[in-house]
Amino acid sequence: MDSNTHPEQHFPKEVLDNLAKKIERRPTREELEDHHVLLKTNVAPALQAKQQKLERSRLEDRLEHMLENRPTRDELVDHNVLKNTTVAPALQAAQVDLERSRLHDTLDVKLERRPTREQLVEDHIIQ
Repeated sequence: MDSNTHPEQHFPKEVLDNLAKKIERRPTREELEDHHVLLKTNVAPALQAKQQKLERSRLEDRLEHMLENRPTRDELVDHNVLKNTTVAPALQAAQVDLERSRLHDTLDVKLERRPTREQLVEDHIIQ
């Protein structure tokens, strides 16, 4: 390509339009730095490797601390995060459904035995 010729002369208009759209949508340098695609330029290049190593070390320390202090299974059961069950994991959903069904049946029986308003009035419980 000669230095005197324009790119418009060598490429179709649709290719140039497509390229222009992509350039408009291109992320800024700050966005690329935030996503760790580019290194931040506010630190001298000689210190960038040390800064990355320090950040990674801090992240590892924070993760290790969180793992050391995570709640035990018993604590999660106490806070109703996990269910206390001895059933195999594949059967836990069926166990929950069975328990819910049992509770529903028990509630139905209690509602059937519940005294009516007339009975409560006769027994002088309500007026």
